[in-house]
Amino acid sequence: MALLRRAGALLLIALAAFPAGARASPAFDLAVDPRFELLGVVRQLAGLGQTDPRAGEYRERVEKRFAAFRGHPAVALYKDLASRADSEEAAATILIYYSNPPELALKDADADVHYVNGPGEAEAMQRFLSELREFARASDFASFYRDNGEFYAEVAASAREALGGVDPVAAIERYLGVSLASRSHYILPPLNRETRAFIVPYPLPPANAGAESFDVYSVAPDLLSRGFSNVVWHEPLFVFIDPSFYYFEKLNIPVPAEFYGAEVAACRAVSPDCVKNFAVAAIIEHLNRGAKGPSVAGEVFGAAPTLESRLVNALSDRLDEYDAHRDRYPTLWSFYPRWVAVFEEAAFPGRAPRKLSVPAAPKIESAADFFKPAVSAALLGAGAR
Repeated sequence: MALLRRAGALLLIALAAFPAGARASPAFDLAVDPRFELLGVVRQLAGLGQTDPRAGEYRERVEKRFAAFRGHPAVALYKDLASRADSEEAAATILIYYSNPPELALKDADADVHYVNGPGEAEAMQRFLSELREFARASDFASFYRDNGEFYAEVAASAREALGGVDPVAAIERYLGVSLASRSHYILPPLNRETRAFIVPYPLPPANAGAESFDVYSVAPDLLSRGFSNVVWHEPLFVFIDPSFYYFEKLNIPVPAEFYGAEVAACRAVSPDCVKNFAVAAIIEHLNRGAKGPSVAGEVFGAAPTLESRLVNALSDRLDEYDAHRDRYPTLWSFYPRWVAVFEEAAFPGRAPRKLSVPAAPKIESAADFFKPAVSAALLGAGAR
């Protein structure tokens, strides 16, 4: 997913208030995680690791300690899984459901483990986890992790310094005007240069009805090398964006092609999350303004305007109106009729826009509200009228 930002005037995020009754922002975690560091060791032995440039000595320590295990079945299995995009994604994220090594025990027997629902996928992943447990025990990975505790603490301290005192969850909640009902876990991977992200349970209705909170996991290598990064915003935003867009489209856009136009329809055919990605990119731009994050405009857009750049710019310009009138729009949800209208205006210039709306009730104060059966029924009922 492209993470985009334009240069612009500072946004006074601090002026945005929580709605009455919203809870305080939860803590967020930021640390080197033993589960993902074990995976990083196996990746390095498989010849697939991309170490952070500042962790050269650490990579050498890993090589010295674990080189004798390069022929272990866990390494061969990971290399095989990594050769296929779907199974590689599963291998890279499945550990969030398991305890720390060497046990790697399933934390919730009722968990809906993602990416392992296809033919043979669950069996293949269980074989990998079994070999990963054996690798951790045979190599005494736990003692290696303890011995490098000081290095991991330095990595975490550097990442916190890069955040510059910003609480990402609190900043997002202030901007949206709603609680995310989530805890964000930023995993710092000295042995991995790939950004990964996942949410448990995934916040896309109608699944997971009754969900009250969400755990957001972001494998965040950029915090180790580039300083403050868009990675802190991206996945937590989807806790709100996914369910809110689902219900907004149910309420207002029964035939998406007639609203979004041909170009976006083509984009959605390639990536079903196309529209939501544009929306998230525009919000990230404004969050970066408030947090004084780095400009990456030239890295993404280049010289020639694209569908992506045009729409993200237009969405961001419309958010300027939201920023200026928070007294009128206490939440981004209440601003959706004005904001999402950007897509129709861009696709059908000059055409009289359709009337878009969100109901005043039920009141949305938390992303978890979208998963309350009574709220869902009320929103879907409003869309039927």
